[in-house]
Amino acid sequence: MRNLTLMGVFFATSLLTGCASTPATSGAGAQLFGANDMPHFHAYLACTSNTVDCSIVERAFDRWAGARHVKLDTVMPDDQAFSAGTPSPAAERSVPYRLTVRFVPDLSAPSNPLGGGSMPLMISYAASVQVFDAETGHLLKTMSFKDKAVIDQNGGVANPYINAQVKTFLKHIDPTYEKLSAS
Repeated sequence: MRNLTLMGVFFATSLLTGCASTPATSGAGAQLFGANDMPHFHAYLACTSNTVDCSIVERAFDRWAGARHVKLDTVMPDDQAFSAGTPSPAAERSVPYRLTVRFVPDLSAPSNPLGGGSMPLMISYAASVQVFDAETGHLLKTMSFKDKAVIDQNGGVANPYINAQVKTFLKHIDPTYEKLSAS
């Protein structure tokens, strides 16, 4: 009986050790930028909104892509680039990753819980990012981000607020860009 118990403990320990050393496929090690801060990905952006002109968002992403030498395509949210298991086109496989961004900005006036009067406008966004292996289309990592801010209506148009939120978002995937754009 004692031998069976020892064998059981040995077997369980072996299984746990095997599980602990299995490589994770979360993509935590996906290096989006390499030597000389060159991008290791081709990016796809899909912006959808009922309250914000997505061309403002797209221009902000274009500025980032130009400054960081990122190849960026603006696509519809149902584009096959967002599909796991779909390899990147052959011309894009010179880089190891495909990065997809769904960006949903919103400009709204929240309801006043006390009734009456107007509340200041809020600008917000929700974004999801996926990192795929360019060769196989295997999903390596998924991230979600969101933020909101009150707009000073005396400040004029919402464009500077939208641009600021895109910069805030971009610091999550490209911290160096925030440093470059601040100077």
